[in-house]
Amino acid sequence: MLTRLFAAVDRVSFVCTAVAMLLLVGLVGATGYEVVARYVFNAPTVWAYDVAYMLNGGLFMLAAAFTLAKNNHVRIDFLSVRLPMRTQHAINAAFYLILLLPALALIARSSTLSAWEALATGKVEAVSPWQPKIWPFYTAIALGLVMLWLQALIEALRHLRGCIDPSAVAGPGLNRPH
Repeated sequence: MLTRLFAAVDRVSFVCTAVAMLLLVGLVGATGYEVVARYVFNAPTVWAYDVAYMLNGGLFMLAAAFTLAKNNHVRIDFLSVRLPMRTQHAINAAFYLILLLPALALIARSSTLSAWEALATGKVEAVSPWQPKIWPFYTAIALGLVMLWLQALIEALRHLRGCIDPSAVAGPGLNRPH
C-alpha cells in the first residue's frame, strides 16, 4: 500500500511538472513577442514583464516536487556517502521530519492564505502599470509549495522505510528512474 501511495504522489508531481512545461511554452511565447514588439516595431508591451515573472515563478515552483521525487535537487553529501546506507536514510529522514516539513508547512500555509485572499479580494499587482490580477500567480506558488511539502513527506517515509530495509528504496544520493 505504501508503494502505491509513493507512486500516486509521484504521478501528481509529474502532472504539476507537465503544467510547468506548458507555462514554459507561454513564457517563451510572451518573451518572443516582447522582443519582436520592442526591437522590430519599437512598441514594447506593458504586460510582458509581469507575464514573464509570473510564469517563471509558477513553473519553477510547480516543478519543484517532481525534481525532489527524482532526487535531482542539489545536494552536498561528501560526508554522508561514506556512512552505512541505513545511517544515510536515518539522517535524511530526520532532516525531512525535523527541518524541511515544518518549514515547508508554514510557507505553504502562508502562500495558500495569500492566494485565497488575492482571489477573494481581486487583488492586483500594485507596482505594475498593467495591474494584472495576482491570484493565478499566487495559486501556482501555493500549489507548488503544497506539492513540494507532500513530496517531502513521501521522501521522509521512503527514508524511514530505508532505515528498516535499505534495499527497498534508492539510496539518498541516487537518482530514481523516470
